Amino acid sequence: MSHEKINSREKSKFLFKIILFIIIVVIILSFTTEIKFTTSPIINNDIKTTITKSAPTNATIKPILSFEEKFLTYLPHNDFHDQHGALINAIMLSYITNRTLIIPPLLINYFPRNSTFHSLYNNLNKFIEIKKYREEHCYIDDENEENSLDYCDNEYSQLDDFTMINWEQLFDFNELKKHVKMINRGFDFSLDNLKYNFNIGENDTYLFIEDLSYELKDNDNSIRKNDKKLLHFSSLVGPNKIILENQNNIKFRRLIHNKLIINNPKILNVSEKIIEKLGGKGNYIGLHIEIRHKTFRINANYNIDLIYRNLMKHLLNSNLLRNSKNLFNYNLKECLKNNIPIIYIATDSFEPRSRFSKLYENIPCIFTLFDLSKDLDNFGKIPSEYDEDVDLTNFYVPIIDLLITAHGKTFIGIPKSAFSRLANEVNNLSNGKNAIS
Repeated sequence: MSHEKINSREKSKFLFKIILFIIIVVIILSFTTEIKFTTSPIINNDIKTTITKSAPTNATIKPILSFEEKFLTYLPHNDFHDQHGALINAIMLSYITNRTLIIPPLLINYFPRNSTFHSLYNNLNKFIEIKKYREEHCYIDDENEENSLDYCDNEYSQLDDFTMINWEQLFDFNELKKHVKMINRGFDFSLDNLKYNFNIGENDTYLFIEDLSYELKDNDNSIRKNDKKLLHFSSLVGPNKIILENQNNIKFRRLIHNKLIINNPKILNVSEKIIEKLGGKGNYIGLHIEIRHKTFRINANYNIDLIYRNLMKHLLNSNLLRNSKNLFNYNLKECLKNNIPIIYIATDSFEPRSRFSKLYENIPCIFTLFDLSKDLDNFGKIPSEYDEDVDLTNFYVPIIDLLITAHGKTFIGIPKSAFSRLANEVNNLSNGKNAIS
């Protein structure tokens, strides 16, 4: 009997040791940062990068990933509206390929233009390198001759205002995340850091190095069936970048445009106050005239005439046109009191009254953000997580301008303008329609 008890105790000790060993192994594996994959040789992997041996200090917190999870990302460039369009295309591609989208940050104040993969990649990383160097080594009172050379030169000073934010600081992704998993890339564009942060094997990346004018089709099996863990695109800018034929994909694109809406509290608060001053949502006419960009500067007179004709046609058809000369002296309150149609112009012009004289001389009660600038006084400083010294107010003001003009009953924009296209989508949503047809 005692012999059986001894054997039982020995078995219990042995089982306890086995269980303890298994627990230790599981804990060790759960903290392992490197996962090896067996794959075929990489395609188009001739890009030069700086190899990061250890975890980078600015790396994002590693998300919980599965062995089977596959990713998609791209390189941002151009202004806000083009970056916004590229984000929409990236969400669409991630949905089509059933991949997790690694979202690059939104570039602000300084950005590269459209280019090939390698040029775009190198420029983005060079921006970050120069900005970091200037922050750490270049000072106004620094008399060190070594620091007065290279990146400390004034020709690089424009990068002092370069900054980035995560898109969630501006847009609501909650509804779209029910369909596509999304993770922030972090404020970094290094391919090596990307592989480290997302446990991507050395030969498990496909760099989509393409012609600038390329198009993607949702029935392209070469993309959907690509077995690499990471699909890395360069530019995804362009409203017609992805050609959709599948009805489910077309339906999801409509969902993206309907649900990817601006939800920054400060922006909404300021824009809503100005909208109320104009008579409230749906009680004025919104216009957009862009003239500072080269493309629109060349076509400025044509676009102004186009806006004028479309506006006059709308006023006449709606029996809203007023001809009394006295009306041209009315301020906003007087226009509202006398039921004169309010016209709001969103514009990048610094002198709208002289630049758009054709409108001001023939139509009363026209206003711009210049007439309501006091409402921006309490906007306050909005810092970036990437660089707290850079104020984002000037970046947000055009977005406020867009929201104001888009929430009128009618919106009239100009051709080939990403601003007008987005404002038209917001106007459709504001009036109970789908953002896009």
